Amino acid sequence: MSVMKQVLVVFHLREGSELEAETLAAADPPFDPEEAGFTRLAVYVARGDVIFVLEGEEPEWREDELVDDFLRPAFRDRLDEWRKLADVETWPVQPTFFWESSTDA
Repeated sequence: MSVMKQVLVVFHLREGSELEAETLAAADPPFDPEEAGFTRLAVYVARGDVIFVLEGEEPEWREDELVDDFLRPAFRDRLDEWRKLADVETWPVQPTFFWESSTDA
């Protein structure tokens, strides 16, 4: 069984920006996640943070490519919106524990 690699992008929200952050988090991404090389994308809003979980083969490179791609103005604009609401950190993670149901019956 192969475990997908993940990158977490965490936005530490500034006080009073929670409602706007929830609206941004619920919006469709300004890029096609599959075309960008991800197999899964999740967004969590919790206790003053917004956490993006990007999964795929080399998600840390894919995330860097997205941020550096000047041909994606909609993505850059969305990042600018997030940066108005929060400070951001990015780091690759591997699960310490992972369990998945067997599909073989």
